[in-house]
Amino acid sequence: MPDIRSPIPFSLCAMWRLASMRVAMLAFVVASGLAAPASATPDTYTFDKDHTEIRFSWDHLGLSRQSGRFEAVSGEVVFDPEKPEASRIDVRIPLKSLSTGVTALDDALLKTPDYLNVSKHPEITFKSSEVIMTTARTANVSGELTFNGVTRPVMLSVVWNFSGEHPLSKINPTYAGVYASGFSARTQILRSEFGITRSIPLVSDEIRISIETELHRR
Repeated sequence: MPDIRSPIPFSLCAMWRLASMRVAMLAFVVASGLAAPASATPDTYTFDKDHTEIRFSWDHLGLSRQSGRFEAVSGEVVFDPEKPEASRIDVRIPLKSLSTGVTALDDALLKTPDYLNVSKHPEITFKSSEVIMTTARTANVSGELTFNGVTRPVMLSVVWNFSGEHPLSKINPTYAGVYASGFSARTQILRSEFGITRSIPLVSDEIRISIETELHRR
């Protein structure tokens, strides 16, 4: 007897199987995307003010290098140990915190309009613009330094000293659960480029700046 069955049921069945396979594949792709871990975000650090020091030095009459420091600093550092080149730095330094250890030099000279003009420009700021790793633990950090009403580009040579659980966490409860990072940095500027020219060349135009800082993750 001739086969009088229509080929339509077979075609519908094949189409159903194909559609089912596509739905299953789509579900797998969506599920895989949902299961994938979110990309890590950089951590934000604040300065440990008891262990952060910004010093500056100058040549005095060719006799010696004298120095001073800033006793206060604020701001934050965004840092990812897995991708340090994505770091960002935003630092603010109140000029009233400047100290050379010689009160007459600080108040009667350096903080006056002849030098830093603290009353008109009370703050120094630095904001990074680029981080270029030079080795696994060193980098050149470019950014804009603003003080005395002038903004100019500078570059810091930075050494990444440490990141991890604070080394004192196991012996001092104060540091329990504290994640810390530490850095050293150096740069050099010409004060004349920031409008400070008094006493040059008896007191050097070139100013060396050194930074030692410990930071705590928020």
